[in-house]
Amino acid sequence: MKKTVLFLFLAFFCMTTFAQRHAVTGVVSSAEDGTPMPFASVVVKGTTIGTSTDFDGNYSIEVDEDDVLVFSMVGFSTQEFIVGIQEVINVVMITDSMGLDEVVVIGYGVQKKSSVTGAISSVKAEDIQKMPIQRAEQALQGQVAGVQVTMDSGQPGANLSVNIRGIGTTGNSQPLYIIDGNPVGDISYLASTDIGSMEVLKDASASAIYGARGANGVVIITTKQGTQGAAKLSYDGYYGIQNASRQMDVLKAQDYAMIINESLLNAGKDSSSPDWIQDSEMAGIGSGTDWQKEIFRKNAPIQSHTLSLSGGNEKILYSTALSYFSQEGIVSEDKSSYERVNFRVKGDYTSYDKKLKVGTSMVYSHYTSQGVDPNNVYNSPLAQAINIDPIAVVKDENGEFGRPIRNMQEIVNPIAAMYYLNDEYKTDKIVGNIYAEYKVVDHVKIKTSLGIDYAYQWQDVYTPIYELSTITKNDKTKVSKTMKNWYSTNWETTINYNNTFGEHEIDVIAGTTAMTSNYENLSGSGSELIIGGLDYAYIDNVGNIESKSSGGTFDSNSLLSLFGRANYSFKDRYMASITVRRDGSSRFGPNDRYAIFPSVSAGWIMSEEDFIKDKLGPVTFLKVRASWGQNGNENIGNFRYLSSIANNHNYNFNAGTVVNGSSPSKIANPDLKWETSEQTDIGLDIRLGSNFYMNMDYYDKRTKDLLIDAPIPGYIGNSAPTVNGGTVQNTGFEALLGYNGHSNDFSYGGTINFSANKNEMTKINNDEGIIYGDVNIGPSGMKNLTIAKEGEPIGYFWGWETNGIYQNQAQVSADGSHQPNATPGDLIYVDQNKDGVMDDADRINLGDPHPDFTVGLNLNFAYKNFDLSMFWYGVFGNQIVDATRRYDLPNANYQTSVLDRWTGEGSSNSTPKVSWSDTNNNRGNFSDYMVEDADYLRLKNLQIGYSLPKLVLDKLHLEKFRIYVSGDNLLTFTEYSGLEPEIGNNGNVFYTGIDQGIYPQARVFSIGANITF
Repeated sequence: MKKTVLFLFLAFFCMTTFAQRHAVTGVVSSAEDGTPMPFASVVVKGTTIGTSTDFDGNYSIEVDEDDVLVFSMVGFSTQEFIVGIQEVINVVMITDSMGLDEVVVIGYGVQKKSSVTGAISSVKAEDIQKMPIQRAEQALQGQVAGVQVTMDSGQPGANLSVNIRGIGTTGNSQPLYIIDGNPVGDISYLASTDIGSMEVLKDASASAIYGARGANGVVIITTKQGTQGAAKLSYDGYYGIQNASRQMDVLKAQDYAMIINESLLNAGKDSSSPDWIQDSEMAGIGSGTDWQKEIFRKNAPIQSHTLSLSGGNEKILYSTALSYFSQEGIVSEDKSSYERVNFRVKGDYTSYDKKLKVGTSMVYSHYTSQGVDPNNVYNSPLAQAINIDPIAVVKDENGEFGRPIRNMQEIVNPIAAMYYLNDEYKTDKIVGNIYAEYKVVDHVKIKTSLGIDYAYQWQDVYTPIYELSTITKNDKTKVSKTMKNWYSTNWETTINYNNTFGEHEIDVIAGTTAMTSNYENLSGSGSELIIGGLDYAYIDNVGNIESKSSGGTFDSNSLLSLFGRANYSFKDRYMASITVRRDGSSRFGPNDRYAIFPSVSAGWIMSEEDFIKDKLGPVTFLKVRASWGQNGNENIGNFRYLSSIANNHNYNFNAGTVVNGSSPSKIANPDLKWETSEQTDIGLDIRLGSNFYMNMDYYDKRTKDLLIDAPIPGYIGNSAPTVNGGTVQNTGFEALLGYNGHSNDFSYGGTINFSANKNEMTKINNDEGIIYGDVNIGPSGMKNLTIAKEGEPIGYFWGWETNGIYQNQAQVSADGSHQPNATPGDLIYVDQNKDGVMDDADRINLGDPHPDFTVGLNLNFAYKNFDLSMFWYGVFGNQIVDATRRYDLPNANYQTSVLDRWTGEGSSNSTPKVSWSDTNNNRGNFSDYMVEDADYLRLKNLQIGYSLPKLVLDKLHLEKFRIYVSGDNLLTFTEYSGLEPEIGNNGNVFYTGIDQGIYPQARVFSIGANITF
């Protein structure tokens, strides 16, 4: 009898246990019109197990009775249901324009948007898809308040400058990028179609979890991942053509000759001068050569194609993609290009008992670029095309490349310069990580991950024999190759505790990070090749053995960190967060190698309070946020605290013996420590009804102990030590307003974001209170165009103020002695201190390269199967230095504005006379005459698309088929006279806003498709 009872009990227990797992089906529909909702996400809470609805809103999923199903979709409130014994759960989704229940990625975790206490902004994959961008960073431009993205150049493959809440350092101001949990140096290798979401951590409380590397903000990128269900094959691609949207107005041949001869006359020279342009030289020349037309291509191709495959089941989720991107430059036919091939794979495995989860993410990228070195802009084809005389020809009657009619030093025929350019970069890059996460007990998880960032680059340069001018020439064939290696590893281990006690919820994480980075390069070169030509350049065929040379370097640094964070929530109404991180870096001296970076933040959802809920009128959600925290910055070179040794010093002993030796080259500073950014943020999140939402933030960010090279007297002999030498403050206001609505078959919406920032150096630790930017224009031209000074913004334009034009000799004589060489027609410089001397004491702030505010406007419209999106971006309140003309070369071409020059008393009071011996106007004297307003408003993108209706898709066995036409940079409204008002800095903040002939952004027309099988 006992055995029978025991058998029946065990059988009942087994049947009960087995019966706990069953299938749940249902339909997900919209509350507004009752239509089924395809592609809604259905996930078991706390796991990655899930599926998505089909075209008719149907879903089916295997669950346990104690599981909780989470239903979510972008733009709708997330809903949760306890399964129990239910076999059918139908869900009606309610519109939630603000996405309060959406999950956003924070450092080392995720958090519900309504619970976030820091300043975090998100960009989703569907937003990125509307912009056929070339680089991943462009997805942030105009999309996120407080983030300024500036193209350093329109050249294919060129870098971008990304600044979050102003520039807080005189060094590297770029943010930290985290891709699938792995910190990387840059994201230029990443295909935009691989991005699932981008989160920008803007305030210190959000980024403090990254401590030493978060001072300039953090951008977290999550690549696309698979979802449970049948395999999906997708194609996303476009093909387009590019051209230049504008040209600079420079003089044509007849006007050029007139201006040059007039400038000679004003310098006391006549037609006997060898520089005089004779009538015979102008015979039959007409308007001359339009050099910009010659170098700009009419239809340079650009294309992008991505094939992706994703899917999974309860245990395994996978996503993989193969991408190809190619862009040819609008300058030159075949010497300006960028090509990239990417392969991405991402997978996750969850054990049957849901305790163990392992996964990996990897991106391999191979890219090739050709073009002019962006740091050598004076030799760029655009700078040459702007400055070369229009009388010269592209090729003469003998088919040889034409030359300037007079010696213009390094300004040469730009077509010839590009013809002889053979410079190519190739890079292989792998970024990936593997992780394992284990649920130790209920509510406690341990995770460990290992990430790698590896890049191998080689540069090939072949220089043939040529002569373009008396100084721009090469009389021996030359070849060089440089190979570079970057590789870093990042090992992280965290333990996480998350639990709910009634109305209390707590989430605690603690962890450790160990990172090492290494860099090495090897280079070699030789001259006088036995076999000429590019095809044989890189084999061992150097004729002059003594010309062979080689070299190499190695560099390394490491970082060791401990961190912890505690998030607390009560009634989903009161939230608080505390973060502490301790970092130690090999880049700092032994006396201050370690530092602690804390932060605190709190939030209060006021709209949930009974005493105020009924008084808010149309306000349905109101949250107040506040935060304070500190971050660090270690973006300096390695071993800067040491006194390094330099070799290749030749010592001449008695009897003429020359011995190579070494000596200290830099003064040591063992007290070198972290640059620290301290930030306070106050934020407000508001929703009106279910369609209108708004976020506002005010911040005060102060960066202390700036890492700079201290100026020292030249007689010391060594290079300046790196010191902590200043404080900079950024204060600003950000706002985001959004609206979404619909009426029958018509839906519409959009966002507008506004950012205002004030940058100021509040302290510089030297007697002068100045940091010189060392920005010089021309080999013998203007010096120190930008500086940082207490009470002024970083890198402001430092020069002389003008007050019109001297109209006659009496005015010159009466004006004093501070311009002893002045003559009628010259600029009048203001003697600021009235000491009768024109010197640096009279130089003032002529303009700020950093904008007062930026605006991004995104508009979206849809009618039935048609959609239209429009993106505008505006920058206001900053200035540009127009340094496109070589003032140190008197026969360089002019802009057409010179035709309004001073030619006699009363003729002009703004544009000075032209003079070959210009010692008073622009040659060597940087003034506000060269500074222009840089305000611009640009239609960055306009896209019109059409999606096939469901009935047609079903017949074609497709899930999605959308085609579109798109235009980039279609309109630009600006008063700036140059080619491009958007001027970056190539990684040096002191070069911001200096236009020396920037490669302009192209206008692009493209057609594309998004297809899912």
